Amino acid sequence: MIRIFAASLLAITLPAAALAQEIPDLAARSQAAREAEEIARLMSDVQDAVALAQVQYAGMVGGSPGPGYQGAIAYPSEDLGVWRAVIVGRQGDGPDATWLALAEYDIAQGEILSETLHPGNAVPPLEGVASAMAQARYFAPRAVLASNSAAFCLDEGVSARAVTFATLVLPPRDDGTFDAYVLNGPIEEGAIPLGRHYRVGFDQFGIDGAPELVIDTCEVVTWDPASTDLASAIYQTEQDEGIAPTPVHAFLSGLLPMRLGVVTGDIVWQITDGMIAPPVPTTP
Repeated sequence: MIRIFAASLLAITLPAAALAQEIPDLAARSQAAREAEEIARLMSDVQDAVALAQVQYAGMVGGSPGPGYQGAIAYPSEDLGVWRAVIVGRQGDGPDATWLALAEYDIAQGEILSETLHPGNAVPPLEGVASAMAQARYFAPRAVLASNSAAFCLDEGVSARAVTFATLVLPPRDDGTFDAYVLNGPIEEGAIPLGRHYRVGFDQFGIDGAPELVIDTCEVVTWDPASTDLASAIYQTEQDEGIAPTPVHAFLSGLLPMRLGVVTGDIVWQITDGMIAPPVPTTP
């Protein structure tokens, strides 16, 4: 169900003490919301870096990518605030395939600081973290499709025979494990699927992926780009599982022209451009 409200309808506030009494587990919920914000921020940083690198690479190679082109990955470099984006290639099939670095970019604050294009006869193999992330990017959507719990929201007609994914691989944690988010698509201007997005957890080698459904809904947020009331509108949805908005809610909010309201039980969270505001009780 599509529910877009004027912002004023949800502008209900209570003193912090009263709200804490009303919602005993507010501290745990708020902590979960902060963690979702942090992950969403990381997702946005990765998306920005890989998008910039792929546009630059496409322009440099004239639409003729290197062997086995597989998109891009990104992770923090050794320099503070600088991301290393790698254009990934794949040589061979199966688990013994060689993963290649077709090009490498250092990116900071939306600008390319350095670019390295590897010639076709001297493309280096990926190693370590980059190799694990490249493999995860390849295997994550396949793990979702192979999962017994995989289900998708499909329209009648042509779209019922195909599923579109966008895969974001996040940098590893301190223990080497990391996550890939497989986002249901297509994500486009005027229409963004709100549900059927998956998180796939990987070991340090990027092989052992276990899919988890993050948002279970077939809602699609739609809007008229020409509307002048979007900035004051809120799209409200319900999250039956969990105690706070998910990282995907926070990430997608940055793509919406209106605020996103996520109802979890008896409270609603307003999200604007990835920032989750303190919750307020739902209206009767």
